[in-house]
Amino acid sequence: MANIAMIVSNRYDPDPRVQKEAEALVLAGYDVQVYAYDRGHEIKEQKEVLNGVKIERIRTKIVPYGKIFKTGIGLRKFRSIVKERLIEKPVDIIHCHDQDTCSVGLWWKKNKKGKFIFDAHDLYWTWIMLPNPNSIIRKIGSQILKIRDKKYAQKADLLIVATEGIGNKRGFKEIYKSWRNDIVVIMNAENNYPNSWKYPEEFTLGYFGNLRDINMFKSLIMALKRINKSVRPKLRIAGGGAEAKNIEKLFKKNPEIDVTITGRYSHTELKGLMDECSIQFCVYSSKRGNIEHTIPAKLFSSVACGKKAIVNSNSLASKICEKYDWGWDVSDNDTDAISKIILELSDSWTNYSEKDQKNKFPYGKFENILDWDSQSKKLIEAYQQFKSP
Repeated sequence: MANIAMIVSNRYDPDPRVQKEAEALVLAGYDVQVYAYDRGHEIKEQKEVLNGVKIERIRTKIVPYGKIFKTGIGLRKFRSIVKERLIEKPVDIIHCHDQDTCSVGLWWKKNKKGKFIFDAHDLYWTWIMLPNPNSIIRKIGSQILKIRDKKYAQKADLLIVATEGIGNKRGFKEIYKSWRNDIVVIMNAENNYPNSWKYPEEFTLGYFGNLRDINMFKSLIMALKRINKSVRPKLRIAGGGAEAKNIEKLFKKNPEIDVTITGRYSHTELKGLMDECSIQFCVYSSKRGNIEHTIPAKLFSSVACGKKAIVNSNSLASKICEKYDWGWDVSDNDTDAISKIILELSDSWTNYSEKDQKNKFPYGKFENILDWDSQSKKLIEAYQQFKSP
């Protein structure tokens, strides 16, 4: 079977989507090496093997999260080191996760005649808009990144995207289809966790994931303040990211919100965290334009752990929640509506728990219809087009 190098620009502790794909390929007989970028020198094990997946974390000078210029320099050095590793240990296929690793894949295809796979987890060019969607400079930067994305999408031997449309709402597949037609959709689904689903005694909103969108928490705080303190739900947050410190400061300025915040966590800790919440809050700022066409990974994680979620209205996430009864939607710009739906769900939770203390989930049974097993099979089928050397 072919040798694969996967490249990811995070520290990989591990990256859940990448690890799931890598493990699926290992089980299918492939040899998989992951090269990751530990920009903050945060992971003790620079080399390890996880469920058959070989991992090497590469370090440059420490690069603070959120610093665009320093991040660019660090990524350039990281990619240069990865090229050195590939020359030392050649592979048949380069599997690039997101745009900021694709230059390595294209270089490998042109110079070493290997295969280049572009796995687009997100609309990469929209992330630069997040801190200030009205910035002219950021809009120009976003367009430059979009042009690069188009080039990589067209040059790749295989293009993988994370979502496709439901009803009249487009996913990544429909957006990339203007650049090429042969696209494989691998959704970031999860299998149901084998342990029994658990719920807290008191109604608790959860947010477990990357802390990059401070505006969503500003809106959430405003919404929670509109709810009487006696019935105001608790909040549980876990994760790291560029805005982690600022989000923590934000809640310190609003001590009336009962919140517990912890830092980065591994994927193995996810189920335990989910047990601490009643539902997940997945209402992001929609101004950068990406949220409309994506399905947050935490929605799939929530469903796998028996938790529904509140998501953005007029989005692909709202369409899938409507289709499978996975949660509720609300406009991120309507603080009153956010407050109202949280209060309604909190009341429902309290009333239900009085009737049946053994089953804390008041919103009806539901199924995790889109599981990872079905998605991993599509991945292996897509790889079968590349014959072993």
